[in-house]
Amino acid sequence: LRHTAIVGKIDRQTPIVNSKINEIIVNPYWNAPVSIVRKDIIPLMRKDPNYLKDSHIRLFAPDGSEVDPMTVDWSTDDAEKYRFRQDPGAGNAMASVKINFPSPDGVYMHDTPQQSLFGKLMRFDSSGCVRVQNVRDLVTWILRDTPGWDRQHFEATIKTGENTPVQVTNPVPVHFLYLSAWSTGPGVVQFRDDIY
Repeated sequence: LRHTAIVGKIDRQTPIVNSKINEIIVNPYWNAPVSIVRKDIIPLMRKDPNYLKDSHIRLFAPDGSEVDPMTVDWSTDDAEKYRFRQDPGAGNAMASVKINFPSPDGVYMHDTPQQSLFGKLMRFDSSGCVRVQNVRDLVTWILRDTPGWDRQHFEATIKTGENTPVQVTNPVPVHFLYLSAWSTGPGVVQFRDDIY
């Protein structure tokens, strides 16, 4: 399998990973990491108080209770203490699927509602996670040994819109490597710019 990917921006690099894919989440919730809350969401809320509502992002206090975003003072650091969770759906940052694996950096692979980004020559547009083109083909392959999870069932589950975690029967190795030079044959070396 070969898939085009979008990786981390220069200031939000995708880390090197050596792990095993152990879970697929169909129709995932997106829990915004603190770095994105701090760098993106809070500044957006200062400009547009309806940003969370319009983006289907709900706000939760440390005790788990839901909080009305209109009651938060977005000009202080107190806003960082909340958990920001985007509901599953077409506008979700991970679109239809999330591919999980143990990662000390909290990264994962996922779908994206911004499919046009795959057409760019330079695809460094994420906050560290990896967006995968044709991710449904990849997920079908990952779940090939997981009973009851053929392509038809996977697609039907997406259509329900319900958050559905699936444990992968045979975890699949995943490696994120960082290569700026490699050999393509005897005496031929390819070099690329180091974007990081």
